[in-house]
Amino acid sequence: MLLMSTMTASGQTVAEELKADPNRGAGNFYALPIGKMPKDTPAPMGKKPFYINHYGCPGSYYREIESVYEEPYAVFAKADSLGKLTKLGQDVKKRLELLRQDAKDRIGELTTKGVEQCRDQIRQMVKRFPDILTPKGYYSCRSIVQNNCIMTLQESLVELSSMMQPMKTNVIATHREDRFMAPQDKVLEAMRWDSLTLARYNRFLALNTGNARLMESLFTDQNFLINQVDPETLSRQLYILAGSIQHTELAGTVTLFDLFTPTEIQSHWKKLNAKYYITNGACTLNGGTQPFMQRSLLRNMIHMGDSVVKREYPMVHLRYVNENVVMALACLMELDNCGLQTDNLDALGDMGWATHRIAPLSGSVMIVHYRSEVGDPDVLVKVLLNGNEARLPIESDCAPYYHWEDVKRYYLRKLYRYENIRLNKEVMK
Repeated sequence: MLLMSTMTASGQTVAEELKADPNRGAGNFYALPIGKMPKDTPAPMGKKPFYINHYGCPGSYYREIESVYEEPYAVFAKADSLGKLTKLGQDVKKRLELLRQDAKDRIGELTTKGVEQCRDQIRQMVKRFPDILTPKGYYSCRSIVQNNCIMTLQESLVELSSMMQPMKTNVIATHREDRFMAPQDKVLEAMRWDSLTLARYNRFLALNTGNARLMESLFTDQNFLINQVDPETLSRQLYILAGSIQHTELAGTVTLFDLFTPTEIQSHWKKLNAKYYITNGACTLNGGTQPFMQRSLLRNMIHMGDSVVKREYPMVHLRYVNENVVMALACLMELDNCGLQTDNLDALGDMGWATHRIAPLSGSVMIVHYRSEVGDPDVLVKVLLNGNEARLPIESDCAPYYHWEDVKRYYLRKLYRYENIRLNKEVMK
């Protein structure tokens, strides 16, 4: 079972995935491919979908911090002015200038590819669930107050309205929704990078660092490297930009992945992957509780699932949040291999925990509810992770469909156990 969990549906390990497409090395900044619609397992006899609760990442966007583009370019510009760049270094400087100009005044905005992703996702939803996405349905659409999420909501609605007329909808983007769509928890945040976790992560970074070859290929002067360049920082910045190009119209004409060997790509991926596992996954180094940051969100999903059981007409909740929220939610729900608990940061890829599989850009967690008629006491659900049917940590006689009462019971008990343990710790203080 562990061996099976490390592979994708195509049978590839993480190492093979990175070799086949280095863009996956961008982790949760990987762009979910467009156009390929997953197949659905037929629902049990008589059951039809009537409600969708969807939480999605933004589509492809420009990085939200300008320094991502400016800082590495500044290093190369200074080195060039002093005559310290190799021929390859001079070429890289030109590429960085193209990326910098492409992102100018567009920080945090959706790219053209991001728009295509948003619209493709809606088209697939309409084709897959025609019983729900109809003019008779009601559409509740919300976004956190983050530019790329609001733009994702906007593009999704434009596509939906072009396919669905008339359309009853309610649209909200306000900080009021942060209590469950982007919650904060000072206790969990304080635990995230405690001294033990930070020490282990820094040791892990040190064991996966090797930038000498790359630096020597770019700069001609060792003294300049020693005095003017932080090799680890610059290498990381170049790698991040390499993974960002796939979202832009420069993809296919400009690349930075050619600067790295396959081993170096895997090394950088491992470091990014471990960072997000610590902050969003059930990493046992910091207690394995970080996914509970999204417990309010999961409670809300359960509440909404109960509230629509007797509703006559279909309903869709479209929610747009950042990638960290979706990632932590998938881990809290233990979808597929997302609930992995370990302290072995080096083996995450071998164990199948990979951010590009969990919460890529335009990825989502979606619960689809099924019933035979209004008031059906045996509602079934299936969960889609990035459009694909996901396994839940719950027994079922009709998987990938699960009895709603079983799903509810499992997650409410899990949330109760966490709250009870946390309360007891607070009392002991």
